[in-house]
Amino acid sequence: MTNILILGAGFGGINAALKLEEKLKNNPDIKITLIDRNNFHLFTPSLYEVATVYDLIENSFNQYLRGSVAVPIGEILKNKKINFIQSEIKEIKLKEKYILTGGGARLGFDYLVIALGGETEFYEIPGVRDYAFNFKSADDAIGIYKKIREIYRNYQKEKNNKTIKIAVIGGGFTGVELAAELGCCISNIIKNHKLSKSCTSIELFEAGPTILPAINEKARKIIEKKIEEEIVRIRVNSPVSEVGPDFIKINSDSATSRKRLGGTFDEQDRGERLNFDLIIWAGGIHGSKLLENLGLKLTKKKTVEINEFLQTKNLDDSVNDKIFAIGDNATLIDSKNQKPVPAMAYVAYGQGTVAAENIIREAEKEKLSPYKPFYDLWIAPAGGKWAYFHYKDLDITGFFGYLLRQLVDLRHFLRILSLKKAIVLFFKDLVIFTKND
Repeated sequence: MTNILILGAGFGGINAALKLEEKLKNNPDIKITLIDRNNFHLFTPSLYEVATVYDLIENSFNQYLRGSVAVPIGEILKNKKINFIQSEIKEIKLKEKYILTGGGARLGFDYLVIALGGETEFYEIPGVRDYAFNFKSADDAIGIYKKIREIYRNYQKEKNNKTIKIAVIGGGFTGVELAAELGCCISNIIKNHKLSKSCTSIELFEAGPTILPAINEKARKIIEKKIEEEIVRIRVNSPVSEVGPDFIKINSDSATSRKRLGGTFDEQDRGERLNFDLIIWAGGIHGSKLLENLGLKLTKKKTVEINEFLQTKNLDDSVNDKIFAIGDNATLIDSKNQKPVPAMAYVAYGQGTVAAENIIREAEKEKLSPYKPFYDLWIAPAGGKWAYFHYKDLDITGFFGYLLRQLVDLRHFLRILSLKKAIVLFFKDLVIFTKND
């Protein structure tokens, strides 16, 4: 019996399992096992929608929100010859070819796919872990949703004139999407509860000179203009040095702030302390802690280095050839530009396909297929029914960009679910998430 073990049910892991099952389901000598600490596949691209959804029924929002982004593994693997184990992974022994689970089980493998995803990177900034809302899981998103409701309920009860201040730290795709959708959510609250338009300020902090540093300048300016319309103020060159229960400190020689109106810049004081009612951390990720004791060379982001076939490095060939790493916990250097392939959901999905193919090829002693990186596709939702869709030389903004984003989401659901279940989940999300638009 050949045991193929897949660690993690994210985009890469779930796809690797499904592709392997598709090719090997008629082989009785193959056993495919998928293990994850959760019993669901998290659709991370919609987390920002969960955190900012507007006007859900109080006693049912947990169920609705969680169900909109957490797809049960049982539904994905129904009628599939894939063994699923819900458990924490305690230790991975590559040379000995087994893992230990939190429950004490020992699971052997002949082939291993490491698809553990990433963990939040706090950069050792004091107070971030303790006082800022993390933004990585469904529970994180629901916690932000609850906090927003609490803030505005208290504001209406107290009937004061203070400004509610919200900070989003991190100017990558996650932070930008969240800040923009927060603007839509708050605008709806203000309108429907007849509050002053100036009762809330949202500030997006980025340590570097620009938000969305991975995209071109033209696209960035269009997105900046759009999110500034959503009562969001962008503050670049503003690295956070400390977070408290109701404040953040900015430490920079030349921190700048772009005002929502006019696009001008204001100089900020070095070491400035700013008070906030809600602080959200969207500052990046690093590899899983489980990778630290594998005997593999890790990058600065604590991810595993992999070769063009998605195999791990630094072990003897008899082990390397059978260990694959994909998704956020792996780093591949693109030979075209000598830069790391970026961590994106569809990139992990594509790596899952290649890893599955190469496991089959390696088992049959065939030449492996190299992974050909492609990441010239991205979509940046920026509030309401508006998104920037980029694919190679094609750029589509506004409502049609938003429609393309919806089609991309539907495509993923169709890949992992039956037609009926995919459509039901897709339209359920539309009904919930368009309340902000």
